[in-house]
Parts: sequence; C-alpha cells; structure tokens
Amino acid sequence: MIEALVFDLDDTLYPESDFVASGYRAVALHVSECYGRPYDEVISAMMTAFSTSGRSAVLPMAIERFTKSAATLGELVAIYRGHTPGIRLLPGYMDLLRDFRSQYRLGLITDGAPEVQRRKVRVLGLEDVMHSVVCTWDLGQEHEKPHPLGFQLMLQELRADAAKTVFVGDNPEKDGKGARNVGMGFVQVLLPGGNGHDERTRHAETADFSIRSLMELPLILKRMAGDEQQ
Repeated sequence: MIEALVFDLDDTLYPESDFVASGYRAVALHVSECYGRPYDEVISAMMTAFSTSGRSAVLPMAIERFTKSAATLGELVAIYRGHTPGIRLLPGYMDLLRDFRSQYRLGLITDGAPEVQRRKVRVLGLEDVMHSVVCTWDLGQEHEKPHPLGFQLMLQELRADAAKTVFVGDNPEKDGKGARNVGMGFVQVLLPGGNGHDERTRHAETADFSIRSLMELPLILKRMAGDEQQ
C-alpha cells in the first residue's frame, strides 16, 4: 500500500524554462532602467543567447553588450535569484495535488539556493498542499540529490516507510538514484520540452514507470498498488 508521495519541483511540477524566462525578464528590466537600454532589445538578446549558447553565456553577454561592463555578474545574479518568479503549476496539477493530499502524505525535495526554491514553492501555492518541503542545500550543497540525507529526512518528517513511498521526478540521475538508494519507488516525469529531456529519456530504465504528465499518475499508482497485492 502506497502511503506517501514525494515530488521534485523543477521540470516536474512546472517547466523550469518558465522560471528562467521570468528571471531574464527581471534582469532585462534592471538593465533597461539602470543602464538606459531598450527593454525589448535586452530581453530578446538574452533569450537568443540562452537558446543558442546556454545559461552560462546569457548574463556575461548582457553585461558586455548592454552595460559596457559596468554591471557586475553578482549584481545580475542577485536580480535573477531575488525576483518574484512568474511561474504556475501546469494545468490541473493543483487540483490533483489536493486530491492526493486527501489520500497520501505529500512531500517535496528540491535542490538549489533555498531562498530561491522557497520563493518558487510560495508562488506556486505548494505550501498549502505539501506536508513537508526539504531544500537539500539547507543541509549543505554536498547533500543535494542523489545524496540520501534529504530523502531520509523526508521519510522521517512524513513518518513514512520507504517501501511504501513513491518519488516523482524528472531526473533519473538525481531523483531516481536518490529514491532507489533509500528504497523508494520512482516514477519519472518527462515534460515535453523539459530541460535535458532527450538525455533523461535515454536513462528512463531506472524508473518503475515513465509519464509525460502528472495527470497520468493516479492510474500508475493504482497499477503499483495492484502489483504490491499480487
């Protein structure tokens, strides 16, 4: 019998690309207001750099091209991390999570700067549905997934048996291995267009099941519960 569900956050409950775009809009607005460059030009260049060269190229490009190196990387990173994100759960997910809460203990484990991740949790309304939220970097960055400490702490907080707990996440190298290492089941979510989608598809064999939407999860849980009873 499954008694607890634990979720990853980014690219599981919402598309992480939405947070990235939201952060870049905040940075572009800052650059526009502080350095006198047209907002539309700045955000267009930033999104182009992101799509062609990846995240690491975006802020250095903005500094050099639009501030003539007057801005610092730390300045723009602070704007990016500190902004209130314009993100939403995928359609139908909140109602589904509320339904899950009536049946299971719910938790969320997420890597990344805790102040950033908690802000996402608040904006998404997840504080109201999760019984526990663990930000692994609170334990030390070296304890990010797949390190077992965050998973073990979650099991303690939910008072759940690992064998009766399912972890739901997108990344088999972090979510899947971490769940397996403590004895949890693992359902992999493959959001279309998600970050690293193709690579994660190739390693999907670590999952009990793979789904493309959380809306498929109730049926998967019924199948998993049926397997337990056989």
